[in-house]
Amino acid sequence: MSKLKVGLLGKRGLVGQTYEKLLKDHPYFELIFAPLRKELGTLEKGKVCDLIFSALPSKAAKKYDPLYAALGIPVFSSASFHRLQKDVPLIIPEINGTKLKGWKGAIIAKPNCTLQSMLLPLYPLHQSFGLQTVSVTNLQSTSGAGSHFKLTDNVIPFIEGEEEKSENESLKILDNPSIKISTHCIRVPVLHGHLACISASFEKKPTLEEVRDCWEYFKGLQLPSAPEKIFVYFDGEDRPQPHLDVNVGKGMAVAVGRLRTCSLFDIRFIALSHNLIRGAAGGGLLTAELYAKENLL
Repeated sequence: MSKLKVGLLGKRGLVGQTYEKLLKDHPYFELIFAPLRKELGTLEKGKVCDLIFSALPSKAAKKYDPLYAALGIPVFSSASFHRLQKDVPLIIPEINGTKLKGWKGAIIAKPNCTLQSMLLPLYPLHQSFGLQTVSVTNLQSTSGAGSHFKLTDNVIPFIEGEEEKSENESLKILDNPSIKISTHCIRVPVLHGHLACISASFEKKPTLEEVRDCWEYFKGLQLPSAPEKIFVYFDGEDRPQPHLDVNVGKGMAVAVGRLRTCSLFDIRFIALSHNLIRGAAGGGLLTAELYAKENLL
């Protein structure tokens, strides 16, 4: 099989650098260049890319992503600007990847990095028991704020726009506005890994054994970047921890633990995902793999 030729926008940032690492020797994709603005004319003449990954910040993505999309090149963007637009699918492949089959649009959005810790472990429970109410505290690492953000011996109890993104994007992905979601988003002095403290209630209350079974037997995707198991459960009372567990499944799985009953909700648990891999470049790459398998390969 000949590889698809891909371009990369925003390669200098942390997400762009992660894309470059993950695309090395990829079985589907060959990174041929990181397109510059001046190369738009070249692209228009030859359309040398089959698709483009955009790791541009939102302001730049608003301007440049549509230029490439207008040339008929699918753009897989990490920018928040696109996510809630009606004509742009917002994709976590294991949850709503079916929207990509036969997709004829130009821009495909990746959701906020915190959603992987929250929505992925909730989704199989939602399928079986009907999610009603969720309360989440997201403890977000410093790399989620960019390469120059430093935090030592402190916690910042506010991240601009993150709580609104977490709530609104979740409802779009689940396509169910009746679900009630409340989030806190807090920056903590951890380099990699967003950890979510989740409490949830359902139409039908699950037993703890049923919750574990939902995670254990949830079927993932047969794609190059997909982990063998999406959910890795840790029985230790002090796990998962970012320092120990953020790289489970090569950073593409979700570490879960501390599942227990809740006095206010039905259940509560802890979930951890790698914000630069599963939450950013790896999640975008997995989405592009599914799109390519459905439409290009």
